[in-house]
Amino acid sequence: MFYEFKKIKLPEKLRTEFRFSTLSFLFIILYVNVFQKVFGAENSIVGVIFTIMMSASMVRDMTAEPVKNLLTQALLLVWMAIASSLVTVLPLPFSFIVNFATIMLILYSFTYEYSSHIYFPYILSYLFLIFISPVDIQGLPVRIAGMLFGAFSIIMYQWFMGRNRVVDTAKDVLSEMIDRICQYIVYKRKESSIMPDLTDMHSKLGHLSRTVYDRRKRVLCVSDAGFSMLETGRSLEKMLRLIEKMPEELTVKESSFLQKISERLKIYRTFLQGEIPSLPPLEPQELYEEETEQEAHLYNTLLYTQDRLEHMTNPEAKSHYRKTKLPLKTRIKIALDLSPVRAVYALRTSLLLSLGTLFVLGYNLPHGKWLMFTLASVSLPYADDVPAKIKNRILATVSGGLIAVLIYSLIPSAIGRTVVMMFSGYISFYFINYRETFACSTVGALGGAVFANAFTFTEVGSIFLIRIGYILLGSLLGYAANCFIFPYSRQKAERHLWKKYKAVTEYLSKKGNNKKIDDQLYYNLVIHSCLMKDKLSQG
Repeated sequence: MFYEFKKIKLPEKLRTEFRFSTLSFLFIILYVNVFQKVFGAENSIVGVIFTIMMSASMVRDMTAEPVKNLLTQALLLVWMAIASSLVTVLPLPFSFIVNFATIMLILYSFTYEYSSHIYFPYILSYLFLIFISPVDIQGLPVRIAGMLFGAFSIIMYQWFMGRNRVVDTAKDVLSEMIDRICQYIVYKRKESSIMPDLTDMHSKLGHLSRTVYDRRKRVLCVSDAGFSMLETGRSLEKMLRLIEKMPEELTVKESSFLQKISERLKIYRTFLQGEIPSLPPLEPQELYEEETEQEAHLYNTLLYTQDRLEHMTNPEAKSHYRKTKLPLKTRIKIALDLSPVRAVYALRTSLLLSLGTLFVLGYNLPHGKWLMFTLASVSLPYADDVPAKIKNRILATVSGGLIAVLIYSLIPSAIGRTVVMMFSGYISFYFINYRETFACSTVGALGGAVFANAFTFTEVGSIFLIRIGYILLGSLLGYAANCFIFPYSRQKAERHLWKKYKAVTEYLSKKGNNKKIDDQLYYNLVIHSCLMKDKLSQG
């Protein structure tokens, strides 16, 4: 008897996720192996570091100034290599000073007040260099060469994965804003009883602001295209507010007017999607016959949106930067952007990790790296977030550890254990939640610890107990340092941010219409106000 099996068709989202996860995993294996061949087995962990950094770096856009960002990454990574080597060879007091200064630099540089942080992969990588694969002064030149190659890899990965990020973001976010307005017009005209969700309109403007902010050439150096992208989003938000103010019961004339606005907005959307090469001219008579004040406001807003859209996509605007006329002292002050939450977090965590490193190296603790990785993981900018992070880390360690003990006790062979470690790394791509991904990491980490010297259930279990002991100790110390000794709460940070937001918005309301105001300063304040409002709305 023959059975005909229907071909199973997986959902597109699942197929995309499978393809991305598999290709990413294969890329990691290839990269680490090539890196090890070129720079030696003692630097294989450096190859692993860069696979983490390449992925994590996508939080920020480095493609606007690739040469500048390459040099910045190269200098930082070379110093990390030098500092990690010095920490292991210098006398402990000097080792502490180098370590503290390096960690402080990394944390303050890569912690942000209202953008996604990227400090953790750098701190974790730095600790890897100290505790997993340290090198002496003789091995430092090869390691530095590896770090330089890694800096180049990060920029190339950015270019390959995100070179069209700005265009794609503008296209997607502005199209979504247009869709929301069109949906609301349909609701306003009583063609639908479903009220569209408009609560995320300002967060979309925040998304645009963050994109422009990340794309800056440097502080106070945003392109004209960046200005226009931001103005397009602000104009669309203003248009929605004007439509919301229209009467609940529309006249035939008002309903027809809104319908024409919707049709014009749809033309803007097709332009954003690249379906038409240019926008047709907009004339007042297309929208209304007899002008009212309300209609004039909407028409002018629509006309301004079209003008900014056309300017945003102009190739010359993308490469033109208006020079700021602000004095050097003011520019330096804006560039430093001194932040209490960043300073307190960097100081607290640098002190904690430097003292922890001193303790682990001073007493030569076996597996002491697990204590350090835990301290780094549970030390967060806000004390409020620490308990949940500790809970998730402990639960992930217990669940992943028990699975690892069972598997590695049953699989003593090197090949079998290698397969398990690789598989745990692969399936971690399918998880977003920290608890699940760290459980997978625990299986891999225990595999490395027991690989060649623990084979029975008792031997593997004892390694697991050592790991959980270090993680519990690290969690306890991290909790004490972050929540009792040097706490910084979200409430305190929010009060500071509200004060800052109020000062910026008041300045903009007073000076915003002044034609003498510096363009770069004005848009710097506009961007910061959007980012701060978005951050405050998140709580």
